[in-house]
Amino acid sequence: MPSTEVFWSNMGAYNQATLPVQLAMMIMGAALAYYVYTRGGFRANALMNAFFSFSFCWTGLVFFIIYSEDISRVFSLLFFAVGLLFALDIHEKKNRFTFPVSGWERYATFSWIILVILYPLVGTVLGHRYPGTCMPMAPCPLTVLAIALVSAAIPSINRKVLVALLPWGILGLPKCLGALDCYEDCILFAAGVYGLILIVKNWRAIGEGRG
Repeated sequence: MPSTEVFWSNMGAYNQATLPVQLAMMIMGAALAYYVYTRGGFRANALMNAFFSFSFCWTGLVFFIIYSEDISRVFSLLFFAVGLLFALDIHEKKNRFTFPVSGWERYATFSWIILVILYPLVGTVLGHRYPGTCMPMAPCPLTVLAIALVSAAIPSINRKVLVALLPWGILGLPKCLGALDCYEDCILFAAGVYGLILIVKNWRAIGEGRG
């Protein structure tokens, strides 16, 4: 685990070097979420899987290996694994992305998406100014977005994808307790708990869908 100063220095260097790519990823993610919300279907599923596959592999390589050499390689491997699972699902077609039609899960899904967008603002309030702040496509908010959209599609999901996402979500707990002075990752931990509750609650239904 790096020191607090090194962690935020790495984040700042990553943001300054990759901001155009991150902005393109934000626009693409927003456009695909809207596409899923308004139309959905097999093309939307494939495109969303491809987006998450690229985003997680990009993060595993560029953030964790190139700009965060002092962070455990286990984290990069976790992101590569998630990216691979999303890529495989383009063929397996188990993830059928959609938004809940009604009820509290619908509001929860929109709330997670809003929190992802607000990550930099939350960080600013906590004293982390650009470039040393978590942008919406940083590892943690990216994971929140993936948990939110995969959970929203339960039971029509690839269960392996959500299971692979949850460890990173639960790893937000140390941040809530002050690790790395990154209290904004309480959002990540809450999303991890949310995804865990939903997958446990719907485990049998997901299994019947062969997720």
